[in-house]
Order: sequence, then structure tokens, then C-alpha cells
Amino acid sequence: MRPEAIRARRAVVSATFLVWAFVALHVLIAWDGGRAVMTLVPGVGPWLGPAGWAVYTVAALLAVPLVGLQATGLTARPKPGWVRMGVPIVVAGLPFLLLGWNLEGSSVVPLLVVGVPLVALNEELFYRGVLLAVLQPLGTRSAVLWSSVAFGAAHVVNLVSGTYPPFVVMQIAATIAGGVALAALRLRSGSLWPPLVVHVVLDWIAVATLTGPATSSPILLPVLFTWLGANLLLWRYGWRLLGSGQPAGGLDRPLGLEGPAP
Repeated sequence: MRPEAIRARRAVVSATFLVWAFVALHVLIAWDGGRAVMTLVPGVGPWLGPAGWAVYTVAALLAVPLVGLQATGLTARPKPGWVRMGVPIVVAGLPFLLLGWNLEGSSVVPLLVVGVPLVALNEELFYRGVLLAVLQPLGTRSAVLWSSVAFGAAHVVNLVSGTYPPFVVMQIAATIAGGVALAALRLRSGSLWPPLVVHVVLDWIAVATLTGPATSSPILLPVLFTWLGANLLLWRYGWRLLGSGQPAGGLDRPLGLEGPAP
């Protein structure tokens, strides 16, 4: 078997193991509305979400040695122009602003100040940092595609925490497409920080608006479908963004991320 095929096979096996382990952890923490965390930390209250997200972040950090910190892009300075490239991704989350502010004051610090950055850090570090680097022997296109599919599919775990099933389906479709754009931003900027910042902004908007009174708002469905449509457009945007920074045929080549191969 050719060395390239061996590296590709190892990449697939490593990625599959990582994704299933990460998803299993999510199921454990999210099961029955976070019962495991509430059992271990009685009275956790509004800090339930951040407590679980902190566990995910630790898990993502533990996976970093598999590829090396440098390969994740966490230590790299973004290239100029990343803000311009990130704006369309943020725009896809703006429809939620039509619902207005619905987050209770007591939840602002736990969710917006602590929780959202933890969510963004664990997801970007795992999917656009570690997993993207693990899959690099498959080539840029495949690494971006399968890391994005894994990112979107992982949202099925929200079902065990009681999220409305049709919304979970929308989440999966939106995050697969959005994942492609975030991965493209990661690769074009040369750093994990741009997608991390964009992810934080998107989740701030969603967490502050898509709760409480918003769930019974008469414009909820139009807003959700507008958000879904905007995110689906990110699929094409991500591939165009990635392709504009590649030489001819570049999307089928290894990513060239620095760090040890998996």
C-alpha cells in the first residue's frame, strides 16, 4: 500500500475515534438536561451550561497533543483581511436579532461572559483545530468537508437535552454549511483565532435572542428559516473563499498545516 494511502487510512481512523469520543462525552453531559453535572455539582443553577462546556473544552485541549499546538492554529497570528472574510459568516446569524433581547439578566454572566467563549473555544479547537489537522492527509477539500460534517452531525446530541427535533435538523444543516465557511476562514487566515472570534459573536447573538419569549414569538418560524437559508449560502461562500486562496488543483492537496502528522 502506498504511503499516502496509509496516512489517509490512519487519518480516517483517528478522526472517527476522536469524533465518537467527543460525541459520547456530549451525550453524557447533556443527558436528561444535564443530570450528570447536577448530580456532581448540586445547586449549579445558571452555571449548568458553562460547567458542561468547560468539560468539553478540557477534552478538546487533551486532544491537542495528537497534532501539536502549532498545527491547530491557536498560536498563529491571523493574516490581514480576516475581518472582511469573516463578515459574511456573522451576517448569517443576524436574523436572530429580529427576535430582540430575551436573555434574563441573571444569565448574562454565566452564559454570555463565560459560557459562549467556552462553547466557541471547545468547538473551534476540536473541529477546526485538531480534527482539521488530523484529516490533512486526505487533502484540503476532504478535510474541510468531513470536519464540517462531523461538526454539524454532533448537534444531534441536542436531542438528549430536550431540544425540539425539527430545530435540531435545522441546526445540523446550518452548522455543516457554516462549518465549511469557518474552516475556510481558519485556513485562509492561517490562524484559529478568526473563526473563534466569529463563533463567539454568532453564539452571543443566538444565546441572547433565541430564548424565553422568543420561543413563542409569531415571527420565530420566519426568522429560523431565514437563518437557515443564510447559513446554507455559507456552503458556497466557504468553498469560494477557500478556492480563491489556492493554486489550481490546490483543494485536492494536503493542507500543509505545520505539526506532526497523526
